[in-house]
Amino acid sequence: MGRLAAAALTALVLTGCGASRIDGVSVAWPPFRDGTLAALPSDPAQCPHLAGTYRAQGEFVSGDRETVALKDLRIFLKYPLDLPGMDDNPLPEWRSGPQATVAFTAAPDGWTVLALDGQGARSSGRLAQLNGAQDPAALPGAARPARPDGIRRLSGCTQGRLWVSVRHDWRQYESMGVRRHVALLRPEAGGLLVSVLRESDSIGMLPWYSNEGSVFQYWFAPAGR
Repeated sequence: MGRLAAAALTALVLTGCGASRIDGVSVAWPPFRDGTLAALPSDPAQCPHLAGTYRAQGEFVSGDRETVALKDLRIFLKYPLDLPGMDDNPLPEWRSGPQATVAFTAAPDGWTVLALDGQGARSSGRLAQLNGAQDPAALPGAARPARPDGIRRLSGCTQGRLWVSVRHDWRQYESMGVRRHVALLRPEAGGLLVSVLRESDSIGMLPWYSNEGSVFQYWFAPAGR
C-alpha cells in the first residue's frame, strides 16, 4: 500500500480554475449555477473489469483523511452515488465490519451490486455504464421525500476507469446550494480502487457564498484477503 499511496498523492493534486486531476484524470467543474453536471469523456471500450467481491470497509490511500464518506463502500454507493436499490433499508440494520462485502457482477450496460454485512443485512442495486448519458432513474422527477430536489447522475468509462458524476441540489428557506461528486472506480492490486472528488457550494439571500471541497482515495481489498 505504500507504493500505491505515493502514486496516488501525485494523482490527487488539485489545480486551479475550477479544474482538478483525480487518479490521473482531469475533471472540470462547470459553474454550479449552470445546473449542469461534471462530465468526462466516455468510451465503452475503455471500461474496466470491476467484477469481483470486495470488503466493504476500505483502506485509506491518500487525500483528505478527515472525510468519512468512503470508509464503507455500501454506504458510499447508497449516498452520495444514490444507486437504485442501495437506499432500500436492509433488515436487520446494516453493520459495517470485517465480514461485510460488496460484490460487483457484470451485467448488460453495467454491473449489479450486492452488499452483505455477514450478519443478515443485504441490499442490492445497479451500477449503470451510461456512456456519458444521464441516468433516467436519477432525474429530479424521481425525487424522494428525503431529497425533494432530486439527484442527477451521469456515468461512463475513460482511461480504464468507470466514472460516476452526481449532482444534488437543495433548497432551505432563503438558502440554496449544490453538492457534487465525481467518483472513479478501477481494479488495483486485486481489489477495487475508488477515487472521489467532492465540491459543495451554497448561497444565501444576503447574499453570502461558501465553497468547500475535498479529494480522497480508498482501496477495497478482495474478500477473503
